[in-house]
Amino acid sequence: MNIKTFDKSTRIMKQADLAAHGQPLQGNTNATVIGILNCTQGGNKAIINNLACGIRQAGGLALTMQVTDFTDLQRLAPATAKYAYDYSNMVANHVAGIVRTQLLDGVVAIIDNYVMGLGILKGCTQTNCPVLLMPTGINEDYDVRLLAAAGKIATREIKAGDIENVGDAYHNQNGTPNLDTLTLDFYRMIEAFELTVTGATTTPANTGAILNLALTASNKIMEMANDIITPKRLISKRTMNEKLGQYQTNGGSIAGLIMFQKIFEMVDLKLPANLYTPLKSNFDQAYVVSSNTAPLTMNGQAWVYSSITDAITALSSNAIDSGIVVLQACSDCDVSIVAHTIQAMNKADSIALITDGFCAATPVLTVAHITPDGYANQDFANLQNGDMIEIDVTKGRINLEVTSKDLKTRAKRNITKKRETYF
Repeated sequence: MNIKTFDKSTRIMKQADLAAHGQPLQGNTNATVIGILNCTQGGNKAIINNLACGIRQAGGLALTMQVTDFTDLQRLAPATAKYAYDYSNMVANHVAGIVRTQLLDGVVAIIDNYVMGLGILKGCTQTNCPVLLMPTGINEDYDVRLLAAAGKIATREIKAGDIENVGDAYHNQNGTPNLDTLTLDFYRMIEAFELTVTGATTTPANTGAILNLALTASNKIMEMANDIITPKRLISKRTMNEKLGQYQTNGGSIAGLIMFQKIFEMVDLKLPANLYTPLKSNFDQAYVVSSNTAPLTMNGQAWVYSSITDAITALSSNAIDSGIVVLQACSDCDVSIVAHTIQAMNKADSIALITDGFCAATPVLTVAHITPDGYANQDFANLQNGDMIEIDVTKGRINLEVTSKDLKTRAKRNITKKRETYF
């Protein structure tokens, strides 16, 4: 959508719409109009002002709008995936309406969570509108701080009884934003696909650096609007492998690819089949998410837990020397702290981790995103302590030394209440 392609009547409509918002065009109905969408609860006046200033300096006009009602949007976890998907669609429809009614040539959106980011991206894709995303609330050293917390658990500076609150307590103690891993992955992905300015995903909010990036973003969105560089032009088959490689280099994990493949579906693309091959097993899906330094094989007995707290308590009390830690019913959890604790206790060569949760890449052999998950009363939900499990990445498989008959018998006896799951 570009004003330069509109006829005279459309330009008059645009002039009237802008005048209604207090920004009448003085005889120039061919101006480039950029919408600044504040999609965060907090006031980002400094960032907004810098964006508006940069857009004016580049010869455009800026319209600033708040696009969300935060009484409906709380911190979303993967367990609420259906709600998150519905919310993203609602945001997409809202943004598409703004683009059409305000006749925007481009959009720059300030976001602080992946759900809103997906909605903005989808709405702009539907209207072929150029878009840049400006992330806020960034934790520049999330993994470093998490590893430090795991080290304190290993040396018992943090007691086992306090593990349940270690995440919030540690983040608050260090003044670090409690940003979920999926949002971090989303930030990394949008930078890899040039949907934000370089450096925006690693610069903490409310600093001089982020204000300078806002000015850079203003110039970039003006260029994109004038050249009509839409998301479909940025996310293309030709650049897919290159961009995904950049995403991984930035520290992105498979969690982002699995959760954000909706981005590619929007532009009628699918992930390359050979990018991440699921391990062959009794499970529908299981992916290795560990780094290249992790062991490629592990064989041992299962240590089954249904909470991160229980698993870390066992590890910190040296109850586990070797084997496979199995975290069930954690599909709404980032289990990175467990993997970091295994590493901090120097047991990465003898203990592996498998879970239905999500996890950033670590030097521990970690298999994640197992489906059906621990709430579905299928094979993964009915693993028990002592079951022998073999993980062999070189052969791409997980072997459970449990017969199908035994697993079916366990499922019949499993009377644990299950909740509805969406993925």
